[in-house]
Amino acid sequence: MTRIVLAGIELPADLQWTDEFTAWRVGQQVRTSLTGALVVQESARQAGRPITLQTTRDGSTYVAPVLLPVLRALQASESMARVEPLELILPAHNGGDRTFAVRWRRTDGAAIEAEPIRFAVPALDPDYFSITLRLMTV
Repeated sequence: MTRIVLAGIELPADLQWTDEFTAWRVGQQVRTSLTGALVVQESARQAGRPITLQTTRDGSTYVAPVLLPVLRALQASESMARVEPLELILPAHNGGDRTFAVRWRRTDGAAIEAEPIRFAVPALDPDYFSITLRLMTV
């Protein structure tokens, strides 16, 4: 079954994981010492893999937009301070599911970005939104 579930919230299965194949296992910190020398420190990361899920466009058609009630559920989840990580279920490439323990990633901008597909005031439950969700593994 192809599905994406974040903390019990069912999301469109066609959300694109934009940084899935981006290298992330080595962390790097670069500083300049008092003498002006460059100090580079690298180490293997055990967690912190970025997971960015987003609605994409295929020509003029949006792939995987979400309805307003789903967006509101995501925003409610993001606004809570948590001790325990969220569970994210993504489809695996060869069938089945992959499960990740994640937190919202707020260091690269807003954890959730949303834009209406068709702007209208007021926003109603049947309205669709293009979203970007920024998460990281823990």
